[in-house]
Amino acid sequence: MGVDTAELFFKASEDLGGGLKADAVLSFDTVTRAGVAGGDTSLTLSNASWGALALKSVKGADYLSGGIANVGGVGFDGKVFSGKSYSDSISYTSPSFSGFTVGLSHAENSVNSVTTGQGLGVGAAGTPTGRDSQRSSGVSAAYAAGPLAANLGYTTYDQKGTEVLDPTNSDSKWYASAAYDFGSFKLGAGVEARKLVKGTRNDALIGGALPLGALTLNATFASRQFNDVNAATDGTKTGYGLGASYALSKRTSLIANYRNWTNTVGDNAKATETNLLVAHSF
Repeated sequence: MGVDTAELFFKASEDLGGGLKADAVLSFDTVTRAGVAGGDTSLTLSNASWGALALKSVKGADYLSGGIANVGGVGFDGKVFSGKSYSDSISYTSPSFSGFTVGLSHAENSVNSVTTGQGLGVGAAGTPTGRDSQRSSGVSAAYAAGPLAANLGYTTYDQKGTEVLDPTNSDSKWYASAAYDFGSFKLGAGVEARKLVKGTRNDALIGGALPLGALTLNATFASRQFNDVNAATDGTKTGYGLGASYALSKRTSLIANYRNWTNTVGDNAKATETNLLVAHSF
């Protein structure tokens, strides 16, 4: 047991006049006793009449762990799902029309999850060195009004490689999530179906949140299934997580969570993780 890491987030917002607004985010996500490493940056220009344009260089969570389906529960990136990876991206989100928005995005993903894409990344004529070196373009739609939030989208990838050398490179994916606030509790669910160069990979997550005054309890179940990729790895990985958050004030919370998951497909040995955290908003 030890105090090993911390996360710091800095946000700034400026009214540029004429309805135009700029929002900047800078974060340090691996602050240890040995030093500071990592960090996300983003800049967003928005206007109620034409929408929002965002530039980002981030190491983001997977779609299901970090999305609305998890309703604030523990994530499974790097456990049941893929680990966080760096990417440089540009995205556009339309204005809201009665709760509906449409989005377009393009991302230059990292090489082997280690370095950022930096501009054009490997390039269209480059040779992929891992599934995270591919570029992607996508379209999405979302709805958020009242107790219901939902989104869906489709993404396609270039630099797919070959079945022999790059069987787990991505060809395309579609995804969808929804969450509903029933008042006394929240439920969410999401799926991501990815077509690989060889075979398919399907992810699913179900999350629930129960607010009890200052205390909020969370539960999450996650699964990943490989099909026709490799006889040794085809199958399903699963995991579940439990979490609790207690608000000491409007800005400070105590957080505890527990995760239990299958390390690899076909591996009966389980892995577990327990975290205790303090979150403070300055």
